[in-house]
Amino acid sequence: MLTREEILSIYETGPEAVISVIQRLEAIIEEQSILIAKLEERVKVLEARLNQNSHDRSRPPSTDFVKSKPNPQSHRKKSGKKPGGQEGHPGTTLERVNEPD
Repeated sequence: MLTREEILSIYETGPEAVISVIQRLEAIIEEQSILIAKLEERVKVLEARLNQNSHDRSRPPSTDFVKSKPNPQSHRKKSGKKPGGQEGHPGTTLERVNEPD
């Protein structure tokens, strides 16, 4: 960025110096606008690729970034009972043996 003193010294040099500086600045602006246009195009391509899923391409659903549907929820209501067998029931669990086959 040019300082105020640098701009004044260019101005005092004459009109050709001012024209030269303006032309250089325009060239820089043109290069920057071309670069910005290329970057915007690249962002569009990458966003389009990111938005693809298993329905758009031959990819497995496991490679989708965002699931299209949430996992199904159960409609069963809790009964309030404790899980497991009834109180006092002896059960029929096999006992461990000293020498397994």
